[in-house]
Amino acid sequence: MGNNDYLIEVKNVSKKIKGRQILDSISFKIAPGRIMGFLGPNGAGKTTMLKLLTGLMFPTSGEIKICGHDIQKSFEQAACNLGTIIENPEFYNYMSGLNNLQIFADMSRLSISKNELMQTLATTGLKGAEQQKVKGYSLGMRQRLGVANATIHRPKVLILDEPMNGLDPEGMKEFRNLMKNFIRNGNSIIISSHLLSELQEIVNDIIIVNRGRQIYTGTMTDFLSKSNNIVHIEVGGDVLLAEKILQEKGYQVNNQLNSLEISINQNDRDPRAEIAKLLVENNIPLIGLKLTHYSLEDSFLNTINSDNQKRANQ
Repeated sequence: MGNNDYLIEVKNVSKKIKGRQILDSISFKIAPGRIMGFLGPNGAGKTTMLKLLTGLMFPTSGEIKICGHDIQKSFEQAACNLGTIIENPEFYNYMSGLNNLQIFADMSRLSISKNELMQTLATTGLKGAEQQKVKGYSLGMRQRLGVANATIHRPKVLILDEPMNGLDPEGMKEFRNLMKNFIRNGNSIIISSHLLSELQEIVNDIIIVNRGRQIYTGTMTDFLSKSNNIVHIEVGGDVLLAEKILQEKGYQVNNQLNSLEISINQNDRDPRAEIAKLLVENNIPLIGLKLTHYSLEDSFLNTINSDNQKRANQ
């Protein structure tokens, strides 16, 4: 893939504010049709990076390009390719959804017809509610109007900061579907959120920052594959004998006194059927056999804790 194929290119970006290093040499790229999760604990520099991407701040050093346009040298060309949602978008509550969208369309400097506005509202699930005053909208409806507002000027990239805050399960599902629809035409999204279980459902790639430094960049699949799943085994007979039998079969067994644990790579096949057969054949009663999958949240916390420990030892 050539450089021009990336919708966002961030190269060695650093940011200092009042002498404090907020971001230190951050680099990543986002290809068309991808959703990237931008993750990190509070104070890691996530919000600063999003402000740099939208031109609300400029980097101390480094380069940011949006659809090939440098955010500093060609701000208007870069910015016209961006749509943003920052938490819960604000609207004129006494006006209808359609009128709110018309105001933002007029500000976009594009010629956007009423039919296009209606189509955008329909695409975002607001058909039939376009004449309703926004003060009567649910939080999920306001979020859908936010997506309509962010995409009315047909941007190639959406930048979202905590866009799912306060949404109920139905609203979250609707929001995920909107995001999946947006990238179908080769558009891309960068999203920052603390709701890691929701991100796991839609994100293709992730970047993790901790204390201003980049500590992981790659696909979601590769990231999760670095964490092992755990098989929990509870037997009613001789735990030591069960441990010996499983070890002789090649399993790395961790004895937890009254139970056993086996770590397996997330890409490995599920070994529970084989484990059950081995124990039954050796007359060891099997009481429980459970497979625990590592989630994005588990893997994220392990990565942050490992990085903090590494820095403490330096």
